[in-house]
Amino acid sequence: MELTYARDFWPLRHKYDTPELPEMKGNRMGFYEKLGLCPIINASETYTKLGGSLMAPETLEAMKEAAEGFIDLDRLLDKVCEKAALLTKNDGAFVTSGASAGVILSTGACMILESMAARNDFAEDILLEAFPEREAFPKNEVLVFDGDFRNSVPYWKLIALTGAKIVSVSPDAEGIRKAVSEKTAAFVLFPAPLYEKGILSCEEAVPLLRQMGVRTIVDASAQLPPVSNLWYYTRELGADVVIFSGGKHLRGPQSTGLIAGKKDITDLCRKLASPNERLGRGFKTGKEELAGFLTALELFVKTPDPERYERQKKLLALIAGILEEKTKGLLTIEWLDRGRLGTYQPLLHIYLPEGRNAKECLAYTRKRKPAVDIGVYTPEFHMPPNLIFLNAYNLKDENEARLTAEAVAGYLER
Repeated sequence: MELTYARDFWPLRHKYDTPELPEMKGNRMGFYEKLGLCPIINASETYTKLGGSLMAPETLEAMKEAAEGFIDLDRLLDKVCEKAALLTKNDGAFVTSGASAGVILSTGACMILESMAARNDFAEDILLEAFPEREAFPKNEVLVFDGDFRNSVPYWKLIALTGAKIVSVSPDAEGIRKAVSEKTAAFVLFPAPLYEKGILSCEEAVPLLRQMGVRTIVDASAQLPPVSNLWYYTRELGADVVIFSGGKHLRGPQSTGLIAGKKDITDLCRKLASPNERLGRGFKTGKEELAGFLTALELFVKTPDPERYERQKKLLALIAGILEEKTKGLLTIEWLDRGRLGTYQPLLHIYLPEGRNAKECLAYTRKRKPAVDIGVYTPEFHMPPNLIFLNAYNLKDENEARLTAEAVAGYLER
């Protein structure tokens, strides 16, 4: 499926207090209520600060089953990684504790492989233990494009945890040619409409880097759906590895992430990671998370993209209909056929009336019971201050869609 990405918007990562709930009497309280917290209806996105996404019953059941017994973790990793590679149509795969861990581990793996290629007297087992000593690696520089996106996507800073020197590259082909040196270990790319605005896209950069013999790591944490992106960056563009979050659109445990691509890199990522006492010792995935991730991945791959799209579209249509009825033409509603990062999902843009603003609307909806999180764009992305966006990916059902519409309408009725 060929997608055309909209390249002009990105939401505000916001932080608002969630109202506390009084102790419930006579009814069984959920976990959050026991802590005096109000659960949130997520009509914005799979933000880490909101808990990522919701896991399917099958995923939760797999985690429960895994928690009920012990297993040889190495053998479990063998099976999970082998199946993950098969499902994503890649030669190798490794499941770690999030996309950020994936960036660090894959960077370390490239530093080892490139250093061993540069010096045949370098042993793998010595280099595995050498992090974060930069000078232990002849290939110790990692390249990242310069550009406006660097402030909104600070994950590139994590590369430095390996000890690597991060080299800022002018965002064009000539910049790449000038930056590549005898010390280059890898180039890390971040694909998305916003991230690639004003710089070379992955479609332009990866083939050039491949031609120059530079290993490429693509952090595509939130670049799903479509399902085909699981192998698009590696098998079609030619990147060495691609990294995805396990707890966003894959709907697995939030504390998981996937590294997929060349097996020599994913195998080294595994050697660097927990339970080994090395660079990634802190990047631990337990038997429960591994079971949950693999189940979520299986569900994601077997669900047709149009089926997910239509489900979200129906919920957004319900919201739009309620808002049109309640606000009597006060709002301007615009449909987008791509998500906030160009992903294959519908999105609603809602323009509030003159004198109203998105941040104020969000503050209001978050204070309601139940609290509702709506999408807000930051000023630096040149979006009108009265614009909100609504995403149905994490809405459970029609009831949550109605509550979302009522929350936005309630702000206008004040």
